[in-house]
Amino acid sequence: MKAILLLLALASFAQAADIGISPPRLELVAQPGETITATATVLTTAASAQQIASELSDWTLDSAGNLAFFPAGSLLHSAAPFLELDASDFILPPGGSREVRLAFTVPAEAEGTLHGMVFFTVVPPPVELPGGGVGVMTTTRVGLTVYVTVAGTEQLGSELLDFYQLDERTLAAVVVNTGNTVMRLSGTIELRDEAGQVVHRLEVPDVPVLRESEREITFTLPDEVKPGFYVALALIQDSRGGLLAGELPIEVP
Repeated sequence: MKAILLLLALASFAQAADIGISPPRLELVAQPGETITATATVLTTAASAQQIASELSDWTLDSAGNLAFFPAGSLLHSAAPFLELDASDFILPPGGSREVRLAFTVPAEAEGTLHGMVFFTVVPPPVELPGGGVGVMTTTRVGLTVYVTVAGTEQLGSELLDFYQLDERTLAAVVVNTGNTVMRLSGTIELRDEAGQVVHRLEVPDVPVLRESEREITFTLPDEVKPGFYVALALIQDSRGGLLAGELPIEVP
């Protein structure tokens, strides 16, 4: 019976802690030395009021797109030391929302894109455990990604470093961002048969490639791609106007 009561308490809290943020990403442009502001909305679907705490963080991506988080201000090109919030802690009303105002002061010597993360976390209330005692519950948090590009300092460049067949039904493209601003990807991978006809298109996902870094994107061939010989044509676009093209003969067993 005690176990059932504890599970019910856990389920109740998990439902109460649901929060979200809109937009999930801010992409700002400012002059050196300028202070700019932006807003994001933190919201909840909980039936009770939620106490929210905020925290600044650094983050980065490896070549596969996996996130890693670090203390605010510890990474090169961090935006966190120059971000300020209008409130570090606040209360969300039941089923309600709150606008959070962010201010960013661009360092005079900054160049390219700086980036950081603002986390908003539900502060859990103490939970009375069956049989006495008080426990601290795990909670939920949402992250707001912030990019700030310093106007007039942009250096653009991108390259399709490699395009290859990873395994029988997987293609991989390695894109390098040689510039100092963040870029996002789009475009398609076309599969052409031996007659040169396009038989399938694979969408390039909308993913970021951080400044001066590389990103590997994989593409799984769908089941409707029949065994045979094809030419895969990469037509990858970056958000700064570049087109990265590559051609790869492949065999699908």
